[in-house]
Amino acid sequence: LSADSLPLLRVIGQVGAAYLVAEGPDGLYLIDQHAAHERVLFEKFMREAGKEIPSQALLHPQTFELPPQAASVLQSQLEVLNRWGFEVDYFGGNAFRVRRIPAILSGMDPVAAVRALVEDFEEDETPLQTEIEARVIARVCKRAAVKAGQILSGEEQVALVRDLERCHSPRTCPHGRPTMIHLSVDLLERQFGRRGSR
Repeated sequence: LSADSLPLLRVIGQVGAAYLVAEGPDGLYLIDQHAAHERVLFEKFMREAGKEIPSQALLHPQTFELPPQAASVLQSQLEVLNRWGFEVDYFGGNAFRVRRIPAILSGMDPVAAVRALVEDFEEDETPLQTEIEARVIARVCKRAAVKAGQILSGEEQVALVRDLERCHSPRTCPHGRPTMIHLSVDLLERQFGRRGSR
């Protein structure tokens, strides 16, 4: 195991509809469900980069409008979106229609996903560079990840932790925030004044 990898964890439950509690061989893990899901989505998305990204057709394509400058930026980047598993058509004026989104983002509002990308395209004039693609994808994943306050079923909790265990960098989200806090058995013993009692 690398220093970043996680041991196999046993999920105990959810606290405050925001954190997962899990037990490992070396102590307790408190996992931020939003940051963890961001990491999982980001790594899945990045693994697909350079390949044909699986996408999902919308039952009802959604039409939306953007301010003129944002519309111009999006129109110039439609090819990039198509490469990432979106299908967005220019609909005339400042309007566009979303027909498909990447399967990995199927739970996200399609228009919100496109708007998040446009915001990053507006900030960077070279969105085709790999590091900028990663940053844009990280932003979309942040919006798509489960939120704090979202109650997860037991199965969803376990699935999220298993996906996190498979990540290359499971201990931080794509933006560098920690996904978890580890409380070692030694630390717990010190906190409870049981040091040396084993």
